[in-house]
Amino acid sequence: MEEIEQIEPITEQQQAEVINATDRCIALASKRYGRDFAPVPVNFDLRGKCAGMYQVSRKHRRIRYNPWLFAKYYQDSLSDTVIHEVAHYIVDCLYGFQRVKPHGPEWKSIMVDLGGIPRATGNYDLSGIPVRQYQRFAYVCGCRTHQLTIMRHRKIQRGRANYLCQFCHGALKPE
Repeated sequence: MEEIEQIEPITEQQQAEVINATDRCIALASKRYGRDFAPVPVNFDLRGKCAGMYQVSRKHRRIRYNPWLFAKYYQDSLSDTVIHEVAHYIVDCLYGFQRVKPHGPEWKSIMVDLGGIPRATGNYDLSGIPVRQYQRFAYVCGCRTHQLTIMRHRKIQRGRANYLCQFCHGALKPE
């Protein structure tokens, strides 16, 4: 079996470039929408499959980037992921984060205004990138078997959630 070389996260210099790109994108939004948007803190602490995440906790906002995915796909991330996450921030400032769909028409419009392509997710090869492995649980519907994460499994077990199949719309039941 071939050993996959582990990707190293981006350097401090590259992190500074990403922060500058984020600030430039926010400045562009300020110019396009005729209002000042405050700079938002940027962290490089995201792991797993996501390249970036805009996060709101009470009145605190921040953008988190995955330094391993940025290292493997630096130019794409610098242009696509930065605009994607800044667009979420601008949507929050203009419309309120709870009032709109995460990748709805407001976000798509802002993505285009900032020069991005309004795609909800990237399709990255994750080989060499540290990714958490979660235990999965088999659930069935009327047409197939689904593998649910432990978080969804626990929500179902506690009676706090029900999930439906995207295809047959049948309820998912433990196998």
